[in-house]
Amino acid sequence: MWEKKGEMRMRLYENPFYYDIAFSFRDIRKEVDFFEQCIDKFSEIKVKKVLEIGCGTSPYLIELSKRGYSFTGLDKSKEMLEYSLEKVHKAGIKMKIIHADMRNFTSMEKFDFAFCMLGSIHVESNKDFLSHLTSMSNCLKKGGLYLIDACCRFNWLRVGGENWTVMKEGLTVNVTYEENVLNMVEQKTLERITVEVIENGKTKILKEETVSKVIFPQEFLELVDKNGKFEFVGWYNNFDLDQPLERATKMNRPTTLLRRK
Repeated sequence: MWEKKGEMRMRLYENPFYYDIAFSFRDIRKEVDFFEQCIDKFSEIKVKKVLEIGCGTSPYLIELSKRGYSFTGLDKSKEMLEYSLEKVHKAGIKMKIIHADMRNFTSMEKFDFAFCMLGSIHVESNKDFLSHLTSMSNCLKKGGLYLIDACCRFNWLRVGGENWTVMKEGLTVNVTYEENVLNMVEQKTLERITVEVIENGKTKILKEETVSKVIFPQEFLELVDKNGKFEFVGWYNNFDLDQPLERATKMNRPTTLLRRK
């Protein structure tokens, strides 16, 4: 943390309260409705225990708990997991946590449904992704689904960024997301999130950078086939089973659905 000209600068992932506000634009109820539609149509087992990969501040926790699911969140950030535990304590509900790297982890418990949101699968190689799939196959019951939000790069030429503002809790939170190419041959990019928090005339700047490998759709299918533990169910647009990606004219929040063999 450092200060410059009245600004306080911090790491974003170490400050989950601000992260939670910055990404609070999601329609959690609609997205959980989609989870249940996928479960009803494609799951081969009854779903009770769910696992969120890269759970961060666990924004789906309360809605899933209201619907009777048992929730476990996995993240490598201790701060994010502690924030999630504070959230459940205040809400009077329960959750379990797994403090681990999604690329290689183990769980004594088996889950019926798993999901990973907002492009949170951060791997730096195909080997990393295959290791992730192996870890997932070991903790997901046969016939269970794995839903991934924004894993594949469908728009071949998209490199750039976006901006948005959230006003909440008496704060103005300006978010800038940038992506720049690091290595075209290795398909690596540098993702940078900058969050400007303005409160009572004071400004805090929070930043986070992540190196990730871009995975294209046909490459994704080949990796799933090579892993051998999942079958591909489909790609869907905007949390709508009536919008398979093959027929989509405009893409928004594409999701990938796998089923454990």
